[in-house]
Amino acid sequence: IEQDEGTITPPSKRTTPSRLVRFKRSHAELGVQICGGNLCGIFVETLDDDSPAKGPDGLSPGDLILEYNGVSMLNKTKEDAYLEMLKPVETITFKVQNCADSLADIRETHGDGFFVRALYERVAEAEQELSFKKDDILYVEDTLPNGNFGFWMAWQLDENAQRLLKGQIPSKYMMDQEFYRRHGMTDGKEDGGAGKTLSAAARRSFFRRRLKHKRSGSKDGKDPLDSISMDALPLTEDGLSLMYQRVQRVDCLSPRPVLILGPLVETVKDMLVKETPAKFCRCLPEIMKASQQAIERGVKDCVFIDFKRRSGHFDVTTVASIKEITEKDSHCLLDIAPHAIERLHSVHIYPVVLFIRYKNAKQIKEQKDPLYLREKLSQKHSKEQFELSQKIEQDYSRFFTGVIQGGSISYMCTQITTMVEQEQSKVLWIPDGAP
Repeated sequence: IEQDEGTITPPSKRTTPSRLVRFKRSHAELGVQICGGNLCGIFVETLDDDSPAKGPDGLSPGDLILEYNGVSMLNKTKEDAYLEMLKPVETITFKVQNCADSLADIRETHGDGFFVRALYERVAEAEQELSFKKDDILYVEDTLPNGNFGFWMAWQLDENAQRLLKGQIPSKYMMDQEFYRRHGMTDGKEDGGAGKTLSAAARRSFFRRRLKHKRSGSKDGKDPLDSISMDALPLTEDGLSLMYQRVQRVDCLSPRPVLILGPLVETVKDMLVKETPAKFCRCLPEIMKASQQAIERGVKDCVFIDFKRRSGHFDVTTVASIKEITEKDSHCLLDIAPHAIERLHSVHIYPVVLFIRYKNAKQIKEQKDPLYLREKLSQKHSKEQFELSQKIEQDYSRFFTGVIQGGSISYMCTQITTMVEQEQSKVLWIPDGAP
């Protein structure tokens, strides 16, 4: 996908000094039309004749807006900038740099550009709208298409990040507003931060009317959000709904580590290592004689990923030992608890997490292999493994890359090898730190 991940610096930005423009808002409309976006900056495109920002000491077309009332406009999308500039304040201060020679180029390009993971499914109701499934990756190229507030123009991407289809999707702001409307403004959260966020969003809801707010051909004027079940949307910790997750692309140059969870894991890992030694290698723990406090400090400092207490020592999985295996062009088979997955993410290690799912304990008990599982598991052991796997699925399924259907050891190893190869060849998307 063609996207400049950084900010495009207009040529004149380096030479033109910045200036402050101050004025009082005389009426609701600022009369300032903007272009650009998070990739290239927010620019003044045109000024209405009656704009309070017009004048010899005012704004000019081609001004790059650096700050608006002390808020940085760097990396803001066009929609973010509009929302900021529509806040009801009396005195307005712009910090700008004139980049008039760049304006023609900025007008011709999509100034916005970022990737999101859709966290809900949508079926298009009009020709220009885009359908997508939950977990699809979308590339948003315009957050204010033709001044059409409340919608984004986006591309649906395939597994290789190639563009498939383009169309309009409801913007995050529009989806948030609908969530607040349907759930009401009194959720017993007025005392907490979420309540303040909701009420602030409610106060801003009237800004829509000042922009060209078109439903863009929704049939019979029907609200395009009516088909979405708001109850099915994920919630953040503060109780707010999350419709899109900003993501960034990661190119995995070395083999990704593999974490297999579920019943018969040790047997499966034995077979993978012995049958395909060039592909898979166990991450053997380092034996450390240290205080628990020292080990926990190593975990906190992200030097250690996980540890197990043994008699007289600790078995420790270190970041260095994982990287040592991946640098040898092998998939590192991890031996860590699922709660340590986030610790791996914090050090930019993104494992393929595969979960072995058996239908019941009886199916586990039936498994036998002449080399790797000579004795069948007891009924008690099978039941314990099945119950533990159910708990793992319940608590950690959000981390699963894929599910392996429980069966014979060789059948599961074939599935794992195939799935790991597929995942290694795919583009990896991880949550982006940007808001």
